[in-house]
Amino acid sequence: MNTQNLPPLPSIDGDVELTLSVYTHQSVQNLYNNINSPKEYDSDRLAELGEHVLDLATTNYLYNKRPIMNANDIKTERINILDSERINHWLEAYNLKSRLRTSSPSVYNDPQEMRQYFLAYVGAVYLSSGMSTAENWLVQLIDPNAQPLDFPGQASDPLANAISMPPQYSLPPPAPTTQPPPLPHPLPPGYPPASNSTSSTSAMSIPWLSLAAVNQAASQRHASINYVADTMTGPPHAPTWTVHCLSKIIAPRTC
Repeated sequence: MNTQNLPPLPSIDGDVELTLSVYTHQSVQNLYNNINSPKEYDSDRLAELGEHVLDLATTNYLYNKRPIMNANDIKTERINILDSERINHWLEAYNLKSRLRTSSPSVYNDPQEMRQYFLAYVGAVYLSSGMSTAENWLVQLIDPNAQPLDFPGQASDPLANAISMPPQYSLPPPAPTTQPPPLPHPLPPGYPPASNSTSSTSAMSIPWLSLAAVNQAASQRHASINYVADTMTGPPHAPTWTVHCLSKIIAPRTC
């Protein structure tokens, strides 16, 4: 593999505790820490996080690769890409082995230990710079000719932004929950005074004409009235209804 095509190594120097945890092997950490009380930054915890970051970045790269690969081919190719020999080569190319502090020199020749070391570094990059930085770096490690991934409008971690910023929806105004006003009860006998005229025109000219008067007049003329709502205006909590009435003459009963 050509080491000249390797992308720049993302820095994790901004957090001293995080950096020390990456470069300190678990055998050294156990000398000073209680293994039953894990720390926030722990090489094993970072490696666990880094394994999933590396797996996601590799899977996403293979998923979008052309020609399209089926699921089994993606799994097989991912295993081939992430073998211990390749990871060991990356460590040597970046000269990361010389930075690792360990109480046992045999660790440097243990493929599994070196894999854990690299995964811890991946986890630290994710924590310090976000998924976009980690994924771009890892994809270009896998394929030096791959184009950098584009995360438009996103900060260092698009997933964090997606969680912290809920989507905005344009909702229609709520439907009114109130119904048209109930019809008034008939007025008591004698009010308003009954008109002797049978002309509807004279009834409509009465200045105190109201729904109550209309109902009273309809009752006297044996007519039934149905009120049909036309429109509603105003706010939903205090609507104003416009209605029109339909009348029907009812023949008086004969005994």
